[in-house]
Amino acid sequence: MELFLAFLVAALVVVAVSHQRNPLKVCPKCKGAGMLPSGIRSRRYRPCPRCGRKGEISTR
Repeated sequence: MELFLAFLVAALVVVAVSHQRNPLKVCPKCKGAGMLPSGIRSRRYRPCPRCGRKGEISTR
């Protein structure tokens, strides 16, 4: 049982580290939606200029 728990914890650590080092991160401006709410009309959306409408940004 202890071996299984140790393996599970190690797998979770590997997943967490790989998630942090992933080069494609969620855009902090649009939170991954690719669109931003319009400042003038609340129900309208516009493409996010930071991520280019992908919802992800490169870390480079």
